Amino acid sequence: MRQVLLVFVAVQALLLLLLSHSAEGLAAKSSKKSKKLASAGGKGFGASSSGAALLHTPDDSESTQKLLQFLKSQKAKGVDQGVAEIGIHDKTGQRGLFATTNIKKDQIICMIPSDVALALSDPAKLGKDAPTFAHGGANFLNMYWNNAERRPLWSFYLDTLPSDAKSPYFDATPDFFSPEEIELLEFPRLLDNIRKRQHDIESLAAEQGLDQDQLQFATWLVSSRAFNINLADAQNTPEEEQYDERGQVVTKAGAGLNSIRVMVPFLDLCNHDSVAPNCRFTMIDADKDEAWFALEANRPIPAGRELQMAYRSGIYSSVELLLNYGFVPTENKVDAYMLRKGGEGVIASADGWTTTLEEDQSMLDMLQSKSDDDNKNDALKKILAFRSNMKKAYQDL
Repeated sequence: MRQVLLVFVAVQALLLLLLSHSAEGLAAKSSKKSKKLASAGGKGFGASSSGAALLHTPDDSESTQKLLQFLKSQKAKGVDQGVAEIGIHDKTGQRGLFATTNIKKDQIICMIPSDVALALSDPAKLGKDAPTFAHGGANFLNMYWNNAERRPLWSFYLDTLPSDAKSPYFDATPDFFSPEEIELLEFPRLLDNIRKRQHDIESLAAEQGLDQDQLQFATWLVSSRAFNINLADAQNTPEEEQYDERGQVVTKAGAGLNSIRVMVPFLDLCNHDSVAPNCRFTMIDADKDEAWFALEANRPIPAGRELQMAYRSGIYSSVELLLNYGFVPTENKVDAYMLRKGGEGVIASADGWTTTLEEDQSMLDMLQSKSDDDNKNDALKKILAFRSNMKKAYQDL
């Protein structure tokens, strides 16, 4: 009992210490405050879940306009027909996709040809050459970012991506946190995955002679933006074809469930909603050479509303969303399912944490009431939001 109490006191002291240091020198409120509040309790790249139509400013940056021009030249659909556009959320300051006209349920919003997507592994190897996000990051660097021949060919897309952690569109995943901050997350399943991610990056950088910081950032790009695409495997033979919600073939008969990661320009800017996503990612004519990646409406979407999907079809808990995307959703029903399932790496009850929900929420409210021009509190906000989410989920068991 005494040991538990000492741990509790130590965590409380560390939290208070971090709070006191992070509060120093805070200036007046700015737009960055809104942006980072959404990152701590938001929906992916800072998206909002407001039910009202959202205001945004079209992204007229040179890099974005070059991307759109290229996509139009490649016959992409929906990016030049007044259906969806890239914009900056007026409240959060984050980029996203926004409806520019009323969209009907099941309407195809936009279509991007598959040959302009960046494959992060050799399709012939069925993803086995990139088993982890770190391997995907290394392939991204070797195949595109640091490739003198290929980079100019893909500059239309690469120039729109954040280039380092100073980018306003960077949302740090926990592998960027300090060791002390990581320990405050407490949840064993998350801690184990963070340490594995860091080990993968460190060992792969040494093995391939890559700059470790650059590989870490590339790994973040891949984990936060890439889509998983199923590929056929003749050695693994389902008897029937598999279809998505539109009846499109996504896996042929006689095909396995091996997958590769791809980065899809334009579509990778669609933000996440854990509760009520209004669109979904799908493939059209996946069994043909001229396949398309697309967004399809789950329900009617009024003009001005942000387009939001459920990452990984909504199967990610707050553990995976924070680990791979760098944000904690305001609500996620998958958390309760994960806790109910239990198993290794899961804290069985709220009593297994060193602080209470009320204590975490109080500290989070304190941080959110202060401006944060230098983003000093960004990691701590995410930590407290995650801890709060987990503890709320116990109430649904």
